[in-house]
Amino acid sequence: MAGQLEIECYEQKGGHITASGEIEACDSALALFRGGAKVAFVTEDGHALSLALADAKTTPAGAVAQVVATGDLPVMKNGLLCWSEPAPRSTATKAAAAL
Repeated sequence: MAGQLEIECYEQKGGHITASGEIEACDSALALFRGGAKVAFVTEDGHALSLALADAKTTPAGAVAQVVATGDLPVMKNGLLCWSEPAPRSTATKAAAAL
């Protein structure tokens, strides 16, 4: 199933990183979030995220939802937000299998 995810990461007090954003996909893809379920999402470079639905709206082209992301988020390093290292292949494989 195809979709597009856009998240923004923020550094909170104490260096904790939080992430939220928007996912655009077909209604059936967003139906995976029903009942408070979290959905596993793997980035193209193998970072595994867990997405929780915050708000959803149906559009003529499909559906758009606000999401909160947790999991393998970027870290703050030398004042820049970046991935700590490439994700191991086994993590991406396990996360994809969870879908």
